[in-house]
Amino acid sequence: MSLGDLDYALSRVHARHGSRLTEGDWRHLEASHDLASYLDAARTGALAPWVATLGVRADEHAIERALRMEWRRYVQTVTLWHPSVWQPWLAWLAWLPWLALLAQLARPEAPPLWLLADPVCGPVAPGTQAERRAALERTALAPLAAGLDRAHAPAVLWRRHWLELAPASDSDTQRLQQALLATLARYAEALALASTSDGPRAALASALGRLFRAASGTVVATVCHLGLTGLDLQRLRGGLAYRCLAGGAF
Repeated sequence: MSLGDLDYALSRVHARHGSRLTEGDWRHLEASHDLASYLDAARTGALAPWVATLGVRADEHAIERALRMEWRRYVQTVTLWHPSVWQPWLAWLAWLPWLALLAQLARPEAPPLWLLADPVCGPVAPGTQAERRAALERTALAPLAAGLDRAHAPAVLWRRHWLELAPASDSDTQRLQQALLATLARYAEALALASTSDGPRAALASALGRLFRAASGTVVATVCHLGLTGLDLQRLRGGLAYRCLAGGAF
């Protein structure tokens, strides 16, 4: 097997998937009462690459900015293992953490300083909404530019383009893709109705875990793995931000 071979790619995905933290690992990590000890614990296992650039003086915005970039790098790495026909579809997942930032740029007011510091949205943020849209159209996020004039939500545009990027595939893969889309739709509906995100996220993690096993021989397994990794990243972000803001006072 070689780089760009689907069997090779899936073997690497399964290996990475097997190294994810268990619930016991998370409980051990979350027993840390301050940012320094939390970072030290995170650097001893599978989360080490995600926190490698973070220090105890990082504020919550620096933490989120670093994690967005680490997510993008991880998706790019996983994407390159796969056959070229699947790469655009997988690579588009790298932009998910920026959808909330783009939604904020759709507002007419001046962007906050933390958003200007973002390496993706910062260069787009100055100026009027029309100027922001024109700037975004010159980037890899051009399919989302209409979201900056509120014609469409960035998330809707992101999903539309992702569906357009999906290559032709066999019937089994198509069936699993439809199951994945249905899972994500149920999550979005539950999230809109829930008072907190905990329940919907737990349900999504369970559903993606089942689908990962069912799709083990197809590229849909890769998307499930990335989805579960994204949920892990959200949990990590919450743990880091809480300790950063609390300053060890809990």
